[in-house]
Amino acid sequence: MSSIIKINFFLKFLFLLILIIGCTENKTTGTRQLVLLDSKQEEDIGAKEHPKILKFFGGVYGSKELKNYVSKIGTNLANISEMPNLKWKFTILDSPLVNAFALPGGYVYISRGLLSLANDEAELANVLGHEIAHVTSRHAAQRHAKETLSEIGLSILDIVIGQPIISNVANLGRHGVLAAFSRSEEMEADEIGRRYALQAGYDPYASSRFLNRLNDLSKLSDEQNKNLMNSIFSTHPRTLDRVEKASEISTNNDKKTKTNRNYYLAAINHIDYGESSKNGIIKNNKFLHLHLDIAFSVPKSFKIENRKDAVIARNVNKESILIFDGISGERDLTLIEIVESIIGRSRAELIKNLKIYDSDAVIVKDNKLVFFEDIKYSRTFVLIRWIDSQIWRFTILVNPNSNESVYNELENEVINFHSLSESEKKLAQPKKIKIHVSEERETLLSLSKKMSLDKDKMEWLKIINGFSKDLQDNYQLQPGTLVKLIVE
Repeated sequence: MSSIIKINFFLKFLFLLILIIGCTENKTTGTRQLVLLDSKQEEDIGAKEHPKILKFFGGVYGSKELKNYVSKIGTNLANISEMPNLKWKFTILDSPLVNAFALPGGYVYISRGLLSLANDEAELANVLGHEIAHVTSRHAAQRHAKETLSEIGLSILDIVIGQPIISNVANLGRHGVLAAFSRSEEMEADEIGRRYALQAGYDPYASSRFLNRLNDLSKLSDEQNKNLMNSIFSTHPRTLDRVEKASEISTNNDKKTKTNRNYYLAAINHIDYGESSKNGIIKNNKFLHLHLDIAFSVPKSFKIENRKDAVIARNVNKESILIFDGISGERDLTLIEIVESIIGRSRAELIKNLKIYDSDAVIVKDNKLVFFEDIKYSRTFVLIRWIDSQIWRFTILVNPNSNESVYNELENEVINFHSLSESEKKLAQPKKIKIHVSEERETLLSLSKKMSLDKDKMEWLKIINGFSKDLQDNYQLQPGTLVKLIVE
């Protein structure tokens, strides 16, 4: 008992010492904060993580003009902040996800997906201001301090009670809760970001407009649309009180402000929408990759998912699955040897050698059933030695109790793998945001028909343009109104 009392005393003393040393006053929030990182350490963290962010989110996007436009708005806001001398860096990410975030040290990111959704410069300024506020408020540094204290405390608890399993349970809670900013931190960043935007002359209503639009977009039932939203909501809690608070503050402001809608729409005219051509595009049950010059189809009943590491197509009941990816660095091995190196010679049964689009190919069956996503399948590989010795691999997974026609359907699609035709090269281009000037008697319905979407055309038209969802389909816009359209 005495040893526990001593450790308890030491623990309290250690925490008190850290609190005394680590507590500093933040000029942005006006409060004392517990931080264990100095400004140089924060800059080092940002510099270290920056390349990883670029790699994960598809790299940097935008013309020189667009990059300069966003950077100028961000820099003006940063100069108003409490950290004007920080080396701020504003980056547009080549991602269709609606997202914005910041790293310590002044690294601020917005996605081209967010640029597509924002409706004017004031909305963009409020988003950038919000992310700048996370940096100036040192929210990430506070989270680091909390995690450090938790780790110190848990390590000592492990020694005292001798049960590291408790730290594992606490670990889950710690990383789950602290992975995203808290609601209070989000509200604080909202308030400070609006202050920056207002001081720069921007409309403070823009914050509530954008948050409302995020909320409306999240209600669309289409799964792809939800995926576009998941990224921003994973780091920015979607709460109605944030919207209400933004509306309340905006209502209490009587300062003359700007939105610069026309400037903004001119800046984002013709930006890519949706999947990037760098990662391949899915259209009409075809996977088309402009840069790799390859294409293949899947049956119409299949749903295709374009991941970073593979393309996966499934039929509705998962009776059969097709996985496409590449293998590199195997120039000296034959195609059958490559398969044998993956599953072993005893399991690899050569079905046949063939030519696919004038390239050497093999079909090899795995003689052992395998599990994929907790379901047992028979597996067949189709390997193609393409241009410059690039190896493309198709993995065909079929329920072992299925009719042979199920496998044949997928094999027939695979052996038609080919380079892009001229018409497919056009299809492989990403969709664009086009700024349309409305004409006499043009209605929302007629404009929605110009949208190159499979569903929810009217809803998307209203949301990305900030039109009220209560407007009737036959509502006529004023001639000359600038409208965002999603087009091929």
